Amino acid sequence: MAFSLTACGREAASSSSSQPTAGGEGIVQPEDKPTPQVNLITGEALGEGMTPGQRPVAIMINNAQAALPQRGIGSADAILEMETEGGVTRFLALFANAASIPQVGPVRSSRDQHLQFVLPLNAIFVHIGSSIYAQNLLNQYQYQDIDGLYLGVTSFLLDEERRKTRGQEHCWYTDAALIAAGMEQNGLAADGAKNTLLPFLSPDASSMTPQDGDAPDISFNASATTSVQLTYDAASGTYLKNAYGSAQIDESTGAQLAFRNVLVLFATVTLKPDGNCTDFDLTGGEGYYCWGGKYQKIRWEKGDVTEPLRLFDADGNELSVNTGKSYIAVISETRRADIAFGGLKVEAAPEAAASGSAAPASGSTAE
Repeated sequence: MAFSLTACGREAASSSSSQPTAGGEGIVQPEDKPTPQVNLITGEALGEGMTPGQRPVAIMINNAQAALPQRGIGSADAILEMETEGGVTRFLALFANAASIPQVGPVRSSRDQHLQFVLPLNAIFVHIGSSIYAQNLLNQYQYQDIDGLYLGVTSFLLDEERRKTRGQEHCWYTDAALIAAGMEQNGLAADGAKNTLLPFLSPDASSMTPQDGDAPDISFNASATTSVQLTYDAASGTYLKNAYGSAQIDESTGAQLAFRNVLVLFATVTLKPDGNCTDFDLTGGEGYYCWGGKYQKIRWEKGDVTEPLRLFDADGNELSVNTGKSYIAVISETRRADIAFGGLKVEAAPEAAASGSAAPASGSTAE
């Protein structure tokens, strides 16, 4: 596992004594909070073999163009995309059922902005290395994870054939059995989750249709180097995702990534003191919710790093969204003027960005 990990100050790669020392229960959930009787990532009815309160799995996925096509991500129940350093974005792939995860990857190192969505879910967090900021957050909450820098081939495998033509950082994978081995090695509990990814409608409720306009396609810039397009396919009722100008596919199936829900959330993004790593203010902001070829402007709140997302309509009423697979992009406020629905931009250009706003550091690379 000895490939170079140097971005964001440094990658945490100290001795195992620096690992979180708590037991495997993760973030302790309030005892008086009821356990949702649904899939915590999609809001849908529990699938075969699933039980209420089982912890989902969150896997950090390489999204650099050199890492494409990714493997197994079409099976994810949700994908969160956020900028890291050097203008590259990284995925957090969320799976509600740890026992049904196919081979997934390439797996990469963690960032604290993604981790802030892992903690409220009490998810099993799977990655290879961490920025110092992510490691500090793991230590602060004594959050036991599955980290390839410590578990190595117990929980990860190197695709030797792919390695012949790719850098090693683009070639590490995991799956249900490897994750189970890591859970056993680190004493991780399989249940104890009580928050859903989003505030979902009941599985048997009528669908909620966004009211502000048509969104036959959605386009925006997730970073300075990563443009995203999603096109609504009425036959499947899903948005099909493109990246880097081409269909983003799952290498295992050849299928294009498809989502019922699309959320684009704006956040204040600056740089951390090291001048390289992105720093997301995730307390709240504005954004858009898209479903069924329509869009609606929303507000969102998160607050503390352990709190789940809350959504609100234009009148300040709490908003519940439709069940199903979701794609969530959290992007800089400075990029909100780029977003377009059906080719039409709906936001005015923002005022000049404040000093310290995020931009790819000269010569930096996302490790």
